[in-house]
Amino acid sequence: MKRKFMGTAWTALILAMVALYPAAAAEYPERNMNMYCCFAPGGTVDSGIRALCNGAEKVLGQNIVIANKDGGTGTVGLAALAGEKPDGYTLAATSSAAIMRVPLTRKMTYKPLASFTNIYAFAGAASGLLVRPDSPFKTFKDLLEYARKNPGKVTYSTLGAGSVPHILMQVIAMREKIDWVHVPYKGTSPAETAALGGHVDAVSAGDVNKALSGQMRALLMHTRERFDRLPDVQTTMELYQVYNDSLFAVYGPAGMDPAVVKKLEDAFAKAQEMDSWKPYVERFGVVSLKMRSAEYTKFLQERWDSEVELEKTLGLIKEPATQPR
Repeated sequence: MKRKFMGTAWTALILAMVALYPAAAAEYPERNMNMYCCFAPGGTVDSGIRALCNGAEKVLGQNIVIANKDGGTGTVGLAALAGEKPDGYTLAATSSAAIMRVPLTRKMTYKPLASFTNIYAFAGAASGLLVRPDSPFKTFKDLLEYARKNPGKVTYSTLGAGSVPHILMQVIAMREKIDWVHVPYKGTSPAETAALGGHVDAVSAGDVNKALSGQMRALLMHTRERFDRLPDVQTTMELYQVYNDSLFAVYGPAGMDPAVVKKLEDAFAKAQEMDSWKPYVERFGVVSLKMRSAEYTKFLQERWDSEVELEKTLGLIKEPATQPR
C-alpha cells in the first residue's frame, strides 16, 4: 500500500508540474530583462540591438536594459553570458564572429557551439575599407601600390583582432604579398574615430555608415556582391573570393526553454516591422534579416567547419584554439 501510495504521489506531482509548465512559459517575461551588448556604444551592433529592443519591449511588455560589455571582438560579453541562468532574463547581442571566427585563434572560456542558445539573427554586415575624404589614397589600387613600395608604413584599424574585417585584411596582405600594420580597437566606433583623427591610414570597418554619409570614402567593400548604395566600389569577393559573412544576433545561455525562445523570436520579428527599425538599416547600410533560432544554429554549425578549413588553407591556424563543443 505504501509503495502504491508513493507511486500515485509521484505521478500526481509530475502531472502538476506538467500542468504548470506552459503557464509559467506563458507568463514570461514577468520582469525587466538584461541585454549585454558585446561592442562599444555607437557602432553597428550597439545601434542595432537598441533599435530592436525598442520595439521588442512594446511586444513583451517589459523593459530590456542594455549594458555594454565590449572587448575581445565581441567575446567578453558573450563569455559573461555563458555563466548566467538560462531563464530568458539575461541575453547578449554580438556578431557571429564571436562564435565561429575569433575562437579559432584565441582560447575562449566558452564552447562556441555548445554554451549558448542561438535565438535570433537580425542583420548582416555590409563592411568595407574606409579612408578620410582628404586621404591621398583615392582608390584601393593606390593603397595597394603604396603598401607594396613601403612595407610596414600603412596602418589600419579594426574593431578587434580576429574580427572579420581583420581576417579579410590578412587575406589581402597574404594574396598581395604586402606588409601593413593592424591597430585593433574595442569596437567599430573607436576604430573609425582613429581613422578620422589621422591616427591610422584606414579603417577596416564593421559598417559603412560613414561612407554613406560622406564622412569617409570607401576603397573596398567586404560584401559578396556589389553594395547597391556604393555600386562603383569593388568587393573582396570579386578580387579575392572571400567576403564578410558576419551576422548580428541575440544569444542566451544554453538550455533555454523553447517556449521562451519562441516568444523572443516573435517579439524581435515584430520589432523589425516598427518605425524604429528602418532608420537603423538605412543609416548603417546593413542587410535586415529575420533568421530564427533553428536556421541560425544551422548556419553557425556549417560556417564553423568551412571557416576552419579556410583559415587552415591560408596558414592562419593549424587547429582551432577553442573546441566548438
